[in-house]
Amino acid sequence: MKRKRKQNKGITLIKKSNQLIEARYKFDVWETRVFLSVLANIRREDEDFKTYRIWYRDVIKTFGLTSGQSYGFLRDASRSLMRKVFNVSNEENGFQRETEYHIIRSVNFLSEGEKGRGVESQEFIDITFDPQMKPMLLQLQRNFTAYDLRNVVKLGTYPVRVYELLKQYESIGERTLGFEEMKRMFELTEEYPLFGNFFQKVIAPSMRDVNLHTDITITKVEKIKEGKRVVALRFVFQRKSEEELRMARGELIGKSLEIPFPPPSKEAAPVRPATEKDRLFNLFHGDVVQKFGVTPSVFLELLEGCTEEQLSQAIRVTRRAKSQNQIKSSLAGFFVQALKNGYTDPKEEELKRKASEARETQAKIEIKESMEALKDELASKINDTIRELTSANPELTRQAIDALYENPVSKSVIDEQEKLLNRALSIEDFRQERILREMVKAKIVELEKGKFKPFYDEYEGKVALLKVAYNKYSSNL
Repeated sequence: MKRKRKQNKGITLIKKSNQLIEARYKFDVWETRVFLSVLANIRREDEDFKTYRIWYRDVIKTFGLTSGQSYGFLRDASRSLMRKVFNVSNEENGFQRETEYHIIRSVNFLSEGEKGRGVESQEFIDITFDPQMKPMLLQLQRNFTAYDLRNVVKLGTYPVRVYELLKQYESIGERTLGFEEMKRMFELTEEYPLFGNFFQKVIAPSMRDVNLHTDITITKVEKIKEGKRVVALRFVFQRKSEEELRMARGELIGKSLEIPFPPPSKEAAPVRPATEKDRLFNLFHGDVVQKFGVTPSVFLELLEGCTEEQLSQAIRVTRRAKSQNQIKSSLAGFFVQALKNGYTDPKEEELKRKASEARETQAKIEIKESMEALKDELASKINDTIRELTSANPELTRQAIDALYENPVSKSVIDEQEKLLNRALSIEDFRQERILREMVKAKIVELEKGKFKPFYDEYEGKVALLKVAYNKYSSNL
């Protein structure tokens, strides 16, 4: 039931485990409001879940909604939460697994169609959590994120998710999030296959709202690229001053807060962090420092001359060694040695073999595509040259046609066409019919072979080089 809470300068604390913040799930805006309203009723000393009563009038007031909103939204959101789950990822024995948590065990609400005097006294919902959610929400001592509910009451669903993901790293002031990683967490893997659409529809509006309404300001966002493909975003952010925060909440009347919205770097030029060490530190900080216990200063020293692939391999090997109880000393010490000495294991060798095969297969596909592109380029040059020659010498087309009539093979094709049409062929027929047109083009090339020889020589030279490369990959497979 609803309980009195101590007032702390208007602060209503929301606490979530970091696993829950990074879980895969998708709420709509009313489901988000209901869930946050319930979390606001959980007390620090609670050892077990209670039945939490959420009043419609309190939701309207907290989230700044109009009183014209229907209680039905609250009821429907609580009911739909009964069907929602959190999917939490974890690695076991070198494999990525997911645990599915049901959120709500029961919900009590005012039946649809209930009207009349005194109905407002019944406009509440009673919610009980599934007990499996306890490690995510109760008695949190480590690996959790806390924030004031006031920071998110004006945010939509995705801005709340972006805010929480950045709030996790508030002490660092920056976080790198992968494009595919964010889509997975937001359950948007099917909606936005292209980065540009995802950024425009989800990330850019979220950053704007976070800057306008929360206690942090995103000052910079950088696109991390592999080749031309954007694979991640690096967010740089800072906490607002007390005055900026009061302005954002509308507590300082008559003043406006100009909060910068950080434009992303242009697609044409890949933008990188200040140094490669900075990028790697931010990318792997969660695993190496927070999970393995390596101190930040030692991690920074290890990064000197280290590659992303070396780090990834050392992290994977350390995780598997831990899951198989192979680490006799400290986890941090094992990771340091794994990175310095390039530790590997059967699973890692299998990953390398598959990666090598995938690269070679992709290379062969690209070589074939290059061959097709060269063929198209050759055809384009031939067509352009034929147009130039026939424009300069209109009789060239007629000469080529006459030569076709003199050749027994080509004449048999021409005779067949004339038989079908029951008349002699005109020059226009040779232009319109694909088989005839190609025969004329081939004959013009033959008649003017000196003009076309450089094109064929260049084409055959490039194709020969591609065939050598293709055969090299074939022998490796």
